[in-house]
Amino acid sequence: MTRLIRTTLTTSMIAALGALGLAASAAALTAQDETASPAATETETETRNGPIRIRNINGYAVLDRQHLVLRAGASRRYLVTLKRRCMGLRGSTGVGLSLDNFATIHNPHFEYVQTRQDRCYFDTIEQVDSNDEARALIAARAQAAAEAEADAESMR
Repeated sequence: MTRLIRTTLTTSMIAALGALGLAASAAALTAQDETASPAATETETETRNGPIRIRNINGYAVLDRQHLVLRAGASRRYLVTLKRRCMGLRGSTGVGLSLDNFATIHNPHFEYVQTRQDRCYFDTIEQVDSNDEARALIAARAQAAAEAEADAESMR
């Protein structure tokens, strides 16, 4: 009987400590969210959206040497941004993907595009409505990067 009470108390204490740890973690995350920069918040939002499920990849469009749009099914499109420019991507008649026809991507950094000259790893993958939306997104990001570069240069 004493052993049962001791085991129950130990289990209760462990549960209580676990609950305190979760509460402390939640408080720390809340404090972190309040001080986070907008860029960090965007990354966290993308992470919270969870894995991307791609079904029936049936085509692609190369936008430039660092971006392509995968077509999955009749209406789904995914913008893939590569970590660097990929040799042979623009003029390639065919590319290979590390993705299966039915893929769930938890971490895009493990996936790649294979051309005849190069293997290029994904940096990001995100769903877009069309190739034009993907081009506009790429242009907006390039402009933001150029403005940030100009701001950094003016501070020197």
